[in-house]
Amino acid sequence: MTECGKDTPCCVKGFCNRNAMYCAPFNCEPENSRTPNSCWNTAHCVDETSDFNSATAFAQVADYKGDPHTTQYVSKFEPSNAKHANEQLELELVKQPDGKGFGAVVTGTRAIQYGTVTAVMRSGSTAGGVVSSFIIRNDKVGDEIDFEFVGNDKTAVQSNYYWHNDLDYTKMVRSPQLTDTTHEYHAYQIQWTPEQIVWAVDGKTFRTVRRADTWDPKDKVFKFPDAEAYVSFSIWDGGAGAKGTADWAGGKVNWAAAPFKFAIKNVSTNCYFKGNETTYVPPADAKK
Repeated sequence: MTECGKDTPCCVKGFCNRNAMYCAPFNCEPENSRTPNSCWNTAHCVDETSDFNSATAFAQVADYKGDPHTTQYVSKFEPSNAKHANEQLELELVKQPDGKGFGAVVTGTRAIQYGTVTAVMRSGSTAGGVVSSFIIRNDKVGDEIDFEFVGNDKTAVQSNYYWHNDLDYTKMVRSPQLTDTTHEYHAYQIQWTPEQIVWAVDGKTFRTVRRADTWDPKDKVFKFPDAEAYVSFSIWDGGAGAKGTADWAGGKVNWAAAPFKFAIKNVSTNCYFKGNETTYVPPADAKK
């Protein structure tokens, strides 16, 4: 068991430190830290628009001091291949000496449990193997709602959801045909309520999953994402993964087609629960 000291109280995967990469609630492990209170408090959802035309909407994780009022999105690890450039947020997949790609993950500094999130963005998946993702996820519980782009399918986006890391890839649904997602900006929206999840592009709904339809009679549970989670964006090398992942992503990355840059212009969040941002209100049926 890791024993974190007073000067490095926060634990992540067996390592201790005191900066945001270790103490921010989306990374920190309270059960392994010096005390359960060593991790920074979770900041909850507020209605806001993060415009990446402004450099203040994003910060590198090393520069984040835990105040979500000053920074809305941060890089999740270092070294960081995410930056503010060209009046937008850019995440890049970079080739490493071993031939594999090292990408980037950017996460919101506030957690959300139900609400509508809209991101205006352009995929960075301009070649097979490159995956760009817009995700609402709780890493500790394993609940996820996502949009994902793969380089061998530039005229659509894929949608999926998972409950408690039950990775059922057969539930993926592809959007109707879009103009080239690697050249054109589109508005991608997830509407998440206690009753359903709706995926839409440019204001047009193409998929709805109702909680009532996720009942598993064997396990006697609704397999519907309901845990408070974080909005994140990432670009990663799917071609370097296991065969199933690599085949889905479009095979090995053709590095001659680089650079691979995932661009986000802005993100709008509308919370389902209103009121005091520091107060967590569980859904009415949370204990049922």
